[in-house]
Amino acid sequence: MEFKWLDDFMSLRDLANFSAAAQARHVTQSAFSRRIQALEVWVGVILFDRTSYPIELTEHGKKFVPYVENLLGMIKVTKDDFSQASLKTDKSVRIVCLHSFSVNLLPSLFSQAKQLFEGLNFAVNPSVQGIDNHFQALLDNSNDILFAYNTKGMRPSFLIENKLDRCLVCKESIIPVISPKLLKQHPHDQSYPYLAYSEHTFLFNVVEPLTKRLKLPLEQVFETTLSESLIKMAVNGAGIAWAPMHAIESELEQGLLVQAFTDQPETVISLEVVCYRSKNPTRPAINQFWQGIAQVVVQPS
Repeated sequence: MEFKWLDDFMSLRDLANFSAAAQARHVTQSAFSRRIQALEVWVGVILFDRTSYPIELTEHGKKFVPYVENLLGMIKVTKDDFSQASLKTDKSVRIVCLHSFSVNLLPSLFSQAKQLFEGLNFAVNPSVQGIDNHFQALLDNSNDILFAYNTKGMRPSFLIENKLDRCLVCKESIIPVISPKLLKQHPHDQSYPYLAYSEHTFLFNVVEPLTKRLKLPLEQVFETTLSESLIKMAVNGAGIAWAPMHAIESELEQGLLVQAFTDQPETVISLEVVCYRSKNPTRPAINQFWQGIAQVVVQPS
């Protein structure tokens, strides 16, 4: 049993609609339905009457509610107790972001705002798996700042969006790149080797629909969760990869990579990078960071 299934259960109980509950939990309706079914299999009983509208709890479901409330309460207390351990000092700022942001984007931002961030201690967690949990962590004060792309699947639900501040950091391009040697030597009548993101990663959900829609001549030969790995493989001539511009500026400048499909501008994906915080920050360090970042990025959003 996964803890997120308990939150799914409470969301469906509160909203009484699979579509609305799935949206609130940042998953597709089919995935949300599978998770509810998995919880019912784990418990061993049917929890929701799907024949009623709006959806209602079964008698077993009603009996299950206090158990879920107690479990979630215990989880929250445990999380709250240990989340404070990550605060080295009152000047700590805890940041969650994509791995590629932590490697390339954040160091640049920290450098630009060095004087504005004087005295702050940053703790960066390069992961956005289960992003709905990270948004909740901002509200629970177990994280302070979240960097994400401003696109479907990475936005807060309508239930909590008014509790968060958002700032537009920059506009990002995800572009197809290839080594100059491979581009020159590869036969134009054959498919290019394709270096893909693993399924269930954010960039897979962005890039894969585009490659299918445009029917690009690609044959997958490699996949990984990390853009840095794809970039290294592309530099070594292993194939074409889509990579964030902030992660490949050096490779492009050095001529190690060039843009692929230059005759098809629609292969370039444009996204916004944004950061979030709770509208009720609990420490001055969070305000200092927010005021500093607002001075070096594009504009508040």
